[in-house]
Amino acid sequence: AGEPWQGPWFARLGADEAAALPLVVDNLGQRPLEALVSLSGIPLTPAPAGGNGYRIERAYYDLEGRRIDPSSVVQGERMVAVISVGADAQGQARLIIDDPLPAGFEIDNPQLIKAGDIADIAWLNLEENAAHLEFRADRFVAALERAPRDPTRFQLAYRLRAVSPGVFSHPAATVEDMYRPQRRAWSETGRVTVSDPVR
Repeated sequence: AGEPWQGPWFARLGADEAAALPLVVDNLGQRPLEALVSLSGIPLTPAPAGGNGYRIERAYYDLEGRRIDPSSVVQGERMVAVISVGADAQGQARLIIDDPLPAGFEIDNPQLIKAGDIADIAWLNLEENAAHLEFRADRFVAALERAPRDPTRFQLAYRLRAVSPGVFSHPAATVEDMYRPQRRAWSETGRVTVSDPVR
């Protein structure tokens, strides 16, 4: 409130306080001081797909290999999620791929789909040798080690099922280089509608 302060200073401002007036901090002493400002919140509009050094996309197919729209599926419907990752250039990397599920979906079969498992999507360039896989209740996570001469593009696929009727937020899938976190990418977010089956 405009008065000198001698010791460490910490303030947490709510959205109304932060919007009401600017926060001004002046150093009136002779020594330089460090100031750290952290901002957290939920964006009003989802961030578009983007990244640095990588690209990631997510698509869904039925078990016959036809592409489907996840924004309108029926309870009980089984699908194949395909995560496509591309790098700007070849190079060694240790990557983490994180694909959060919308609340109305769950992983149906805890294993990666391999080339030829579903004949009509055999054209996919599926990566079958992940260093680590996690099929959690709310997400699919994979760790991959890429050698310097590996192709710049690869795909992962797993089975899932629509289980709960409703309208759900669909968070972005992400890829990140574990040792160079500035090299990362994220897909678009979306919404999923799971309908009751027609009786």
